[in-house]
Amino acid sequence: MRIITTVIALLMAVTHINAQGNMKANVDFNVWPKGELNTAYAKYFIGNSYLAPLDAENGGPVNVTFEPRCRNNWHIHHKSVQVLVCVAGCGWYVEEGREPVVLRPGVVVAIPAEVKHWHGAAKDSWMQHITYMTKVEEGASNEWLEPVADADYDKLPASNALLCVTDADYMQRFEAFAFGEVVEQVKSRLDDHTRYVCYLATLLGCQGIDEYRELLPQALDKGVSAVEVKEIVYQATAYLGMGRVRPFLTAMNEILAARGIALPLASQQTTTMETRREAGTEAQVSCFGEGMRDFWQSGPEDSRHINLWLADNCFGDYYTRTGLGQKTASQGNSAQHPMAMRELITFCFLAAQGGCESQLKGHIAGNFHVGNDKDLLIAVLSSNLPFIGYPRTLNALNCIRSVTSEQ
Repeated sequence: MRIITTVIALLMAVTHINAQGNMKANVDFNVWPKGELNTAYAKYFIGNSYLAPLDAENGGPVNVTFEPRCRNNWHIHHKSVQVLVCVAGCGWYVEEGREPVVLRPGVVVAIPAEVKHWHGAAKDSWMQHITYMTKVEEGASNEWLEPVADADYDKLPASNALLCVTDADYMQRFEAFAFGEVVEQVKSRLDDHTRYVCYLATLLGCQGIDEYRELLPQALDKGVSAVEVKEIVYQATAYLGMGRVRPFLTAMNEILAARGIALPLASQQTTTMETRREAGTEAQVSCFGEGMRDFWQSGPEDSRHINLWLADNCFGDYYTRTGLGQKTASQGNSAQHPMAMRELITFCFLAAQGGCESQLKGHIAGNFHVGNDKDLLIAVLSSNLPFIGYPRTLNALNCIRSVTSEQ
C-alpha cells in the first residue's frame, strides 16, 4: 500500500484540532515541539518550516512544523522510503500523477522510493508531521526538484473548504442559500464591500472563528482593506471583550501575513490618554445626539465609572480611530456620516451575539441617527442570517421594528 490512512488513538488524543481555534491554536507546541527555524533546507521550501528532532542522538524521527501555505519542493527519495505521520493541523501530501491526500492528525503516508512528491500545510492552517526514513538501501539520497507553483497549490482547497468534499450536498445547499438566494435579495442595498465588512463583524459577534478564517480572504478579495479588517476586530473588543476577540486577532494576523501584508499596519489612533474622554464624548454625541454630552458623569455613584469608560474607552479609544467607515454604508446615499460604518458593525456585533437586546435597540437608534435607515439594517440582518440563524435574526428584527415604532 502506498498510502495508509489510519487513526492512531494516542496521537488523536493529544493532537486534536482546537474547535475554538485559529491557525496557531490548531498546533499545540506544548504537545509536539515546534523546534528551530529550518534554515538548512530553507531554499527547498516556500514559506517557513521548523525542525524538532525527537531522538537526535540516535538519528530518530523529526517533527516538522509548516506555517500556513508552507510546502517543500517536489522531491524524490532514492533507495529509501519516507514515512509521514501527521500529528496536528491540516496539510497535503501530493504524489505526481495521483490525487492529493489530506493530512489530518492520525493520517500516515508511506512514500515509496523513486516517487516524485511534495508535502506541506493547507493555505489556512499550520501543520505538523513526524517523518522518518525506513528501508534505507546503500547509496540512498534525496533529490530536490522544482518548487510547487502557486497556481497549482492554490487549486487545493483550504482546510474548511474540505467540507465541500465530506459534506457535499449539505454545503452545496448552504452556499446556494447564503451566497445565492440571500445575496440576490439584498444586492440592491448592499455592495460586496459592505456585505463582507458585515460578515466579518457578525462572525466576531457569534464567535464563528472557522468561518471567519474562511471568509476573511474572500473579504480581502472583495476590496475590504487590511486596515478595515483590523479596525473591525479592534472595535469588537468593546462589545465582546478580549476573551472572545483574541482568537480573531491571531487568525487575522496569520491570514494577513500569509498574504504578504507587512505588520504592523500604520496606526489609525487619533487620541491620547489625555484627549480620549472628550473625543469619545464627541463621538457619542455624533452617534446619539446632544443628550450624550454629559453622559460620562451621570448615573448612580457606584457605577458612574462605567459611563465614563463608555466615553473614554468604548468611544474614545475605538470610534475615534480612522480607517473604517469614511463612506456611508448605504449604497446611493450621498450623505456620508463618519460613524456610519462603525455603528453598522456594532449593530452586527450585538445582533449576532444575542442576549443584549437593550443595547441593540440603542445602537439601532444610533444607526438611524447616522443615516443607516431601517431598510439597510434589515438588508444587513438578512445577509447575516445564514451565519447567526433564525432566532437571533428574528430577535434583532423585532428590535428594529420596536425602535422604528418608537421613533
